[in-house]
Amino acid sequence: MTILVSVLLAVAGSAAGDDQVGVVQRVESVQLAAVASSPALQARLHEAALTGAEARLEAAAVSPYVEWQSEGMGSERTLNAQDSLRIGTPFNFFGQIGPARDLTRTTGEGVAVMQHAAVRSAAVEATQRWLDLAAAVERLEVRKARLARLDTALALLEARHQLGEVAGTEVAQLDLEHTDASLLEAAAAAEVEVRRQAVAELCGPSFPAPQQGDLAALVDASRSPASDDIHEQALQAGVPMQHAGSVAEIEEARARMASATAWGRPMIEAEWEHFPDIGPVPGYDAWGFRIAVPLPLGSAGARQRAAARERAAVAIASRQTAARETLSRAEAALAVAEGAESRLTTIASAVKSLPRIEESLFAQFRLGVLSYLEYVYGTVRHDELLLTAIDAHIDLLAARLQLSYLLDDPSIFPTAAYSTEEES
Repeated sequence: MTILVSVLLAVAGSAAGDDQVGVVQRVESVQLAAVASSPALQARLHEAALTGAEARLEAAAVSPYVEWQSEGMGSERTLNAQDSLRIGTPFNFFGQIGPARDLTRTTGEGVAVMQHAAVRSAAVEATQRWLDLAAAVERLEVRKARLARLDTALALLEARHQLGEVAGTEVAQLDLEHTDASLLEAAAAAEVEVRRQAVAELCGPSFPAPQQGDLAALVDASRSPASDDIHEQALQAGVPMQHAGSVAEIEEARARMASATAWGRPMIEAEWEHFPDIGPVPGYDAWGFRIAVPLPLGSAGARQRAAARERAAVAIASRQTAARETLSRAEAALAVAEGAESRLTTIASAVKSLPRIEESLFAQFRLGVLSYLEYVYGTVRHDELLLTAIDAHIDLLAARLQLSYLLDDPSIFPTAAYSTEEES
């Protein structure tokens, strides 16, 4: 007997392990499909690349120019007509080179972080939609099972009515319960289709469909962090704070660049001019060089510097706001996870006994020990417990998914490996 129990436990453990591997593979496939197919993600990637391009443009010293001038063309050209060529370019001067280099470097690093954050956000959104679909599928199974039970009960009650054992009103009332169950099943089926379309919107139509029991298996394949792990320093490494920090750093670098160029950039220009022969005086070519340096005078530059200071202050404030909001989100998610775990622990023994309770209810109803009302009430309580377990599973998984995202910790929730390249 002991050997048999050990074998059964080993088989059950192996099956549970296989379930975890399977659901993890499906979740990661959904994430990769979203990264490959989501139009919204592509828009966010290009938006990050645009931010980088605009910032690098501000660091550049504008394009060089060339100017050609000739006095008179064709028959209107006189003997003493002059020709000239000017080539010039603005450039970053002392006090501008450092901010320009810093803006270029900060932008390159920031865009990579922003694109990584966009990819992770798309994967999280797709995973959440897939979890909602998995929960909808399990709720549909509960509704289908209830309708099947009522089919059997209604057939049994009609047979009793034919034998004169029950009144026709009892059959009619149970038929109303059957109709209500049919409506609930139809609504659950519609919900599944809505959730399926939501996942397909991000992942395309060929994503792996959730299977019965995936939510419970995924709970076993994920974990909740300890409350001591939720603090500002840990969240700094998370995706939202990395994104907020990069955006703020780019804005601060742009503010420094704007302040450094508030009165403009210096200009360097080379000039060639050809003077023709004028009587006995022979013609000649003249070369010249000019550099113009703006003076830090005038109200326009002062106002631009003031605007740059405000821009930097906004960036600092936005990063501080993001830190508080992220901490609040993490604490709320952890509270939800702990509450869901508590609910699952409370109902665990009751859920395990549901098959036996269901068999007992039907056996008593078949023998006439229970009336149809008592049977219906008992099965409703049975289904409510199953739905409570499904709700607790989805709440727990959604919270763990958010915590994994906020802390950038794949050990909390399964996360596929992917990479992004900066769009140029």
